[in-house]
Amino acid sequence: MLMDDLIEEVIQRLKERQNSETTVTFDQQINPPDEQTFINHEKVILEDTSISFIADLYSMKNDNPWVAWILQGIKYGVRFFIKIDKQMVSFIPRMMVLDWPIIFVVGDKSPLIASRGRIISRGEIAAFPDNSILVKYYKQFLTDEAKDICRYKNITVKVRTEEDCIWLK
Repeated sequence: MLMDDLIEEVIQRLKERQNSETTVTFDQQINPPDEQTFINHEKVILEDTSISFIADLYSMKNDNPWVAWILQGIKYGVRFFIKIDKQMVSFIPRMMVLDWPIIFVVGDKSPLIASRGRIISRGEIAAFPDNSILVKYYKQFLTDEAKDICRYKNITVKVRTEEDCIWLK
């Protein structure tokens, strides 16, 4: 009977974690929260980040305690949402938007999105959340139907002249 109670308790905690989120304010001058944050919350929203932090994260500089903290959270299966200002979009490497298990969000409702394809279709745009910001390389093209869906879903298109962000040139 004790084993069944223990299993039930573990399942209950996992269900609670699955629906739990927390917001953490980034401050380079203080250490990040401990791993209990990852045990209790599946979704972590990190706000007030800086461009230098994004550069450190992209470079995986483990000597930065906040970078080490995020990498540890990824091991725990945490879904990270990093809130950024609209002006920071040009500083986010496109590869981070495409490949990293982190979602960058402008304001409260506009996730950064990207596509690998040279031609971005209606179907691909339709799958993206409303109010997203599409980071597009200038050699990528939106079909006319995709442009219509962008307008309908209020998706903003940011065109980059280089595939990488400003500081990766």
